[in-house]
Amino acid sequence: MNRFLTSIKPFKSYLFIAVLCTAFSVSAQKQQIQKQYDSISEVLSKTQNRDTINTLLNLQKELAEKSNDKNQLIAIITKLGMNADDGSVAQLDYIQTAFELSKELKDTTLLAQNSNLLARAYQVRVDYKNALSYANMSIEFSEKITAKRIIIEAYSTRANIYNNISQNADAIKDLNTAKKIALQMPDNEQLLIPLLKTASYIQYSNNQYEEGLATLDEIISFYETKGNGRKTSIWRNNKAMIHLSCLCVPIEAQKQNLYKSIKSAKKINFNAGEAYAYVHLARMLKNEKKLDSAYYYLEAASKVQLGRRGKRFHGYLNQIKGDFWATKENPANAIKYFEKAYNIWDELNVLKDKQYTAKALSHFYNEINQPRAAYKYLETYAAIKDSAFSRQNVEEIKELELTYEFEKQQYKDSIQNAETLAVLDLQQKNELQQERHVQQILLGLFVLALALGGFAYYAYQRKKKTSKVLDEKNKIIEKALQEKQLLLKEVHHRVKNNFQIVSSLLELQTKGIEDEKALNLANEGKNRVKSMALIHQKLYQNDTGLINFDEYIQTLVKELSYMYASEKKVKTNISTENMQFDVDTAIPLGLIVNELITNAYKYAFEAAKDNELNISINKVNEDEYKLVVADNGKGLDDAIDLAKVKSLGLRLVRRLTKQLQGNFLLNNEDGASFEITFKDTQKRALLD
Repeated sequence: MNRFLTSIKPFKSYLFIAVLCTAFSVSAQKQQIQKQYDSISEVLSKTQNRDTINTLLNLQKELAEKSNDKNQLIAIITKLGMNADDGSVAQLDYIQTAFELSKELKDTTLLAQNSNLLARAYQVRVDYKNALSYANMSIEFSEKITAKRIIIEAYSTRANIYNNISQNADAIKDLNTAKKIALQMPDNEQLLIPLLKTASYIQYSNNQYEEGLATLDEIISFYETKGNGRKTSIWRNNKAMIHLSCLCVPIEAQKQNLYKSIKSAKKINFNAGEAYAYVHLARMLKNEKKLDSAYYYLEAASKVQLGRRGKRFHGYLNQIKGDFWATKENPANAIKYFEKAYNIWDELNVLKDKQYTAKALSHFYNEINQPRAAYKYLETYAAIKDSAFSRQNVEEIKELELTYEFEKQQYKDSIQNAETLAVLDLQQKNELQQERHVQQILLGLFVLALALGGFAYYAYQRKKKTSKVLDEKNKIIEKALQEKQLLLKEVHHRVKNNFQIVSSLLELQTKGIEDEKALNLANEGKNRVKSMALIHQKLYQNDTGLINFDEYIQTLVKELSYMYASEKKVKTNISTENMQFDVDTAIPLGLIVNELITNAYKYAFEAAKDNELNISINKVNEDEYKLVVADNGKGLDDAIDLAKVKSLGLRLVRRLTKQLQGNFLLNNEDGASFEITFKDTQKRALLD
C-alpha cells in the first residue's frame, strides 16, 4: 500500500503541472483572440464599404463565439443587423438573435435597445402590429431603468409608426414627450436629430412645408458636417419631396439640391439615393414642360438596381411614370403605370399614395369610357379620404403642436432667466470680494496714518465714511439698473411670444377658411403680427434697446419670399447704412416695410422676368430719414389717388407714415417706387 501511495505522488505532480499548462494555454488563447478582435476593429474604423464591413463583422462574430463572450457577441450581431438591408429577413434574424441573447443575460438596457431596433425593422416591412408591440416594449424597458437616451429613441420610433398609420395626434404626443426629455439633457444635438427626422415626416404629411424645410436644413447641415454622404443624399431627397409638394422654392434651387444629392450618392455608390434623386428631377422637369429630359431621368432611374428595397421605390417610380403619361395625354400608358403603382401601395398599405393613384385611375378610366372601373377606384379614393385625413384630425394635430411650442418656450424662458440671475449673483459676489480686498488695504493705510496725527486720522475717517456711502449707493443704482434691463428684456421676450401665439392661432383659423379672398386677408394679418414679433425678438437679443434695420429687413424679406415668391426670381438689394431705431419708430416702420414688400411680391413681379426689389433707408438731414422701396415690375395705375385708395395695405402705410410725422410719395416710372420721409422718436417728441 505504501508502495502504491509512493508511486502516485509523482502522478499528482504531473497532473497539477498539466492543469497549470492548460490554464496558461487557455489564457494565451483568449489573449490571442482578443488581439485578433482588436485588429479587426481597427480596420473596421477605417472602412466605409458595406460588403467589407459585413465580412469583418462576421470574423469578429466567430471570435466572440470562440471566447464565449456573450456581451461582445450581442454587440457584433446587433451591428450586423444594422448593416443589413432595412426590413430584410437577415436584419430581423440578427436583431431577434441579439434580443434573445439579451434575455438570457437579463440585461434590461440591451433588451430596450434591441426591442427598439426590432420595432424599426418591422416598421420598414409595413408590419405595424409587431412594430408597435416592440416599440411599447422598448419604452417599458427603458423607463424601468430610467435610460433617457433609449427612452427618447423609443418614443421617436413609436411616433414614426403612428405617423405611418395616420394616427398623427398620437405621433405628436410621443414626439413632444421625447423632445421635452432631450431639451433637458446636455449636449443634446445627437438626440435631437432623430426627433427632427420624425418631426419633418409629420410636417410633410400635414402640408406644413415651411416648417418642414427648416427642419430638413438642420438635419442636412448636421450630416454634412459629419461627412455622412449616405444620410446627406437621403435627406436632400426628402427636401426635394417638400419642394415638389409646396412649389414654394425657385426651380433652380430645387435642382441644385438634387444635383448635390446625386453627387453624395455616387461618391459612395449609394444606388437608392441616386435613383430617388433621378425621379425627383424627372418630376421637376415635367413641371417645367421639359418632357424629353423628364423621360430620360425616369429611364435612368428604372435601370438602377435596388434589391429588396426596390418595391417601395418602384411604387413611387410607376406613380411618376403615370403622371408623365397623363401630361402627355396618353390615358392607356397612364393607366398602365398607375395600376402598377396602386398594386404596390395596396400591398404595402401606404394610404396617402394609394389614395392618389386611386383618384388618378378613376379619372382615366372615366376618360376612356369604362365607368365600372372608374367607380371602383372612386369608391376607394373616398373611403381613404374619409378615414385618414379628416378636418378634425388636422385641427387636433395643430392644437397639440401649439401646446408643445408654448411649453418649450416657457422652458427656454426659465433657463434664460435663471442664467441671467446667476450672472448677477456672480457679479455681486465679485463685488463683495473686491470690497473686502479694498478694506484690507484701507486698514493698512489706517495704521500708517495714525503716525500723522489726529487731524489726518479725522480726515481719513470722514473720507472713508463718505466713500462707503457713495459705493453703497452706486451698487444699489447699478443693481436696480441691471434688474430693470432684465425686466425690460423679459417684457420684450413675452411680447414676442404672445405675438407668435397670435400668429399660430391665425394660422390655425385659416384651416377653416375656404374663400380665397378671406384666406389672403388672414395670411396678411398673420404676416403683420410676425413683423411686429420680429421687432421684439431683435430687442431682447441685444442690450442696446435699438433695432438693427439691416438685419431686420434681411429676415423679413426671407420670410416673405417663402410665402409669395413661388417660381418668380427676385433679386433683392438692401442698403440701410447700419440704421438703428428704437421700438416706437421700429414697429410702424417695420409694418410699412412689410406692407410694401408684400405688395411688390403679390402684384409687381412676373415669373418670366428678371425681377428686382431695392430697399434703402438714408438720413436726409439732422431731422429726417427717407425709406425707399422700389421694384421694376408692372407699376401701379397712373390714375390711382393715394388719398382715396381702398387697399387696406396702402391705407395702413399712409396712416403709419402720419404716425411717424412723415410724407408718402409714389413714383410710377419703370415700376413702382414708394418714398417715405419720416422722423425718429426724439425729433417727433420735440415737435409734439
